Amino acid sequence: MVPTSYDPNSPDEQPVALPEAPLVRLSPNAVLQPPRTRRGTGPGMIVILPPSSAVKPSTRAEKPLDPEPVLKCAEEGFAVVGVTPFSEGWSISEAISQGVDALLDLQELDTKDKFAVTVYHPESLPDVLIAIEKDTRIACLVVYGSAPHSSRVPVMAHLPSSAEKAKGTANLSVFTYESASPHFVLPHVDDYVPPFASLAHSRNVPFWRKHLGGPYFDIEAIWEEHTYFEFETRSVAHTMGTMVAEPYVNHVTTMTGGIGRKSLTNFYRDHFIFANPADTRLETVSRTIGADRVVDEFIFHCTHDRVIDWLLPAVPPTGRKLAIPMLGVVNVRGDRLYHEHIWWDQGTAMIQAGIMPSIVPFPLDGDVGR
Repeated sequence: MVPTSYDPNSPDEQPVALPEAPLVRLSPNAVLQPPRTRRGTGPGMIVILPPSSAVKPSTRAEKPLDPEPVLKCAEEGFAVVGVTPFSEGWSISEAISQGVDALLDLQELDTKDKFAVTVYHPESLPDVLIAIEKDTRIACLVVYGSAPHSSRVPVMAHLPSSAEKAKGTANLSVFTYESASPHFVLPHVDDYVPPFASLAHSRNVPFWRKHLGGPYFDIEAIWEEHTYFEFETRSVAHTMGTMVAEPYVNHVTTMTGGIGRKSLTNFYRDHFIFANPADTRLETVSRTIGADRVVDEFIFHCTHDRVIDWLLPAVPPTGRKLAIPMLGVVNVRGDRLYHEHIWWDQGTAMIQAGIMPSIVPFPLDGDVGR
């Protein structure tokens, strides 16, 4: 029987463990992060990060949900060696050669013959290019802030508008962003620009997968698993178990949802999963699948027999049948959801609920005063 209220003692409401993969220190300036996915295995990547002296720390009052590059790439399903150049520890050359060796020793690595390098510190690019020329195990390169004139491997470059212009070639993809800094992708710095960071990362994902052979996930199935736990079994714990460590949901029309795991768990428990009428169902109209996004056009069906505060806040039940067209943009990171953006026309919802007239008097034929 489908539950109608939250029961913390229910077997379906016991916490679902998040993927665990402890960070390993390789040298004073290098760490190894195994994949942080439910699958637990994946190909390898070396990430070159800027030293603290090269960036201005963020002054934002709230920390962004977006994780740092090493963790973010691990949540995408990669095994990641993160290296920050400074006087102690590995040089760039050692970061590439010894980083690959460390990945090869990792049990969770599932691809042994090709690796990616991602550079978030453009000043390191010349040394990275030299190291890549010597190490044929490197299969592709992503770089922020600068575009190489030539490279042995395919390159994707993300440039701020202040950078020297570069033209794409068969071996070089170039994208430019309206930012003065190459560090727009880093959530811990003042120059962080969330939309550009998200767009650049979404461009990276299929590039990495193409040249490393994965990791590939059935993101449509992941989305359907998530909605199954929301609307069919109605389990808060299992719903949250399909999401990354710090997800968010935004019902844009009513600005309801939750930001971060604690807030979103509370929203699902107190305002969504058990607030939906018993006959709630989703009717798919169309679906578009991308590398890391599902765009769903659907109709939300229910009988308005209770207050549905995420949809019609503070509106008493009217008993009316609702069939509201909706659009969802769902971002999937690895094999878990990161966020949902859901839209609908509130006028349609209010008319169907009978709380807004379908015809509003309007002056015609010059009868402005009427």
